Amino acid sequence: MAKTADGGLFENRTLLPTHHAVNNLSDDELDEFMLGRSFFTIPWVVAPSATTARDGLGPLFNANACVACHSENRHKTALDKGQGVNRTLVFKLSQPSLHSQRPAHSVTMVDPVYGSQIAINATGSVPFEAKTALRWQEHTDTLADGTAVSLRRPIGELSELNYGPLDKNTRISLRIAPVLTGLGLLEAVPDEAILAMAEKQANSQSAVKGKVQWVYNPYTQQKEIGRFGYKAAHSSVRMQTADAALNDMGLTNPFYPQENCTAAQIACLNASPSRNSPQGRIDLPLLRLDAIAFYLKKLRAPANVGKHSYQHGEQLFNQLGCQECHTPVLETADRVRFMPYTDMLLHEMGDGLSDNRPEFDASATEWRTTALWGLNARLKAGILLLHDGRARTVTEAILWHAGQGQESKEKFKQLNAGDRQALLDFVESL
Repeated sequence: MAKTADGGLFENRTLLPTHHAVNNLSDDELDEFMLGRSFFTIPWVVAPSATTARDGLGPLFNANACVACHSENRHKTALDKGQGVNRTLVFKLSQPSLHSQRPAHSVTMVDPVYGSQIAINATGSVPFEAKTALRWQEHTDTLADGTAVSLRRPIGELSELNYGPLDKNTRISLRIAPVLTGLGLLEAVPDEAILAMAEKQANSQSAVKGKVQWVYNPYTQQKEIGRFGYKAAHSSVRMQTADAALNDMGLTNPFYPQENCTAAQIACLNASPSRNSPQGRIDLPLLRLDAIAFYLKKLRAPANVGKHSYQHGEQLFNQLGCQECHTPVLETADRVRFMPYTDMLLHEMGDGLSDNRPEFDASATEWRTTALWGLNARLKAGILLLHDGRARTVTEAILWHAGQGQESKEKFKQLNAGDRQALLDFVESL
């Protein structure tokens, strides 16, 4: 029998992720949680420094603390016309036409000079990589009852490229930093359960055919099932944290021990500090990396959906086929049931959502199903939706669905105003 009791794992879905730990942590676990929270929230500084526990920032970086991007206050800043690009929006670089030529252990083919993403800041005399800006493409979609919906997509633009132009094959992909919700429970879903969901969909009559993302873990040097990130390119919270530490803050770690400098960035390579600490040259040693991951995994998750007043909307959610990808209930290896509304699989979503960035087995048009839990709180906080923040409302997000989501979108467009609102009320309550 699966465990359904709260067990101190959950909190009200109307709240953004707080910094409250789950119940029943031991004293040692609580110490690790607090250590991880400190490394997540307190800014890092340039090495060498008297603050040896958190020095090593850069040489190229975007932010000096995890919380600088993964914060509800940062996410509330809309990416609208006339506003500067918030640090929560990352400009990633890849070469989709060359993806098949990438080494098997590489996420994607990156720009030969600028690497995998643009760094807007740098330390000392090292030149930052570029300045970022957005322009918008807009069009209107019309529902069956004549309701017009304005849709927009951001296009990333770069100026002041301090290391020369991008390679002719390089494309820009925009990614907004996710709100980190329920990571510990998602990591605890057994591999077998994810494989079983993919097999079930493969054998169904539906057009929805999710696939498992297989990634290379540079620390274990094994292929593992991807779970985290918009294209599920990370197999664990620790791997996701290590990737962000290197690419967003320039912090070397056991997963990525080399500075985030390409061979063409001589000043960056020469800026690597001479460290003389018990941890050697690594900026973020395993003990501290594990503490950050432990902190993120032990934050409370949004509560399970109980009895509510949105039964009609929930019925429509199922009738439209939304639940095929946004699977309501998952279960951990120790049989804790929780309701994230995701199958953790990759789905082909059409050219409109393509970001020109394949990652491992995911094509440019394939995305991991977004978990809907906590959506109520995100909407109330004004946090934008989809991978690049293009959607301001749930309606807009639905209308960007195509590919395997096309049939559900078309059914949504045919709803009368009352049914449409009932569906939205349910989804927006999650």
